[in-house]
Amino acid sequence: MKRAMLGAALALAVTSGARADETSDDVRCLVVFMRMSNAQEQASRTGGLIGTFYYLGKLDQRSRGLDLENLVEAEMAKTTEASFKADAARCGRDMTRRGQDAADLGKALHQRALEREAPGAKPAAPPAEDPAAKPAGAPQ
Repeated sequence: MKRAMLGAALALAVTSGARADETSDDVRCLVVFMRMSNAQEQASRTGGLIGTFYYLGKLDQRSRGLDLENLVEAEMAKTTEASFKADAARCGRDMTRRGQDAADLGKALHQRALEREAPGAKPAAPPAEDPAAKPAGAPQ
């Protein structure tokens, strides 16, 4: 019994640690994109805003109520030029992957729409009617 409880406690600690590391990684990405959103070039500002909202969403989804102000400030205090560059590269790769995923989704949905509209394509079957959903006395 003690062994099972110890194993469960260890698993929880490892999971919590992984989650804390993931949160720290995402806060550092948030810092990267917040800094980008203040760039001189419009393209950098736009990319910075997109990344900022993406990472805000990730952080919010993972744990609502994070004290982002203090987390961002703490990460900024620890940031060196080298760590910032490493984070910018890591976060940029992540955003590139997510952008490619979005592009792939758009292509797949576009292809489905073309297939539905193609001459000779079978129209999608209407949803099956649920006899229980018909009002009493309605024709069958």
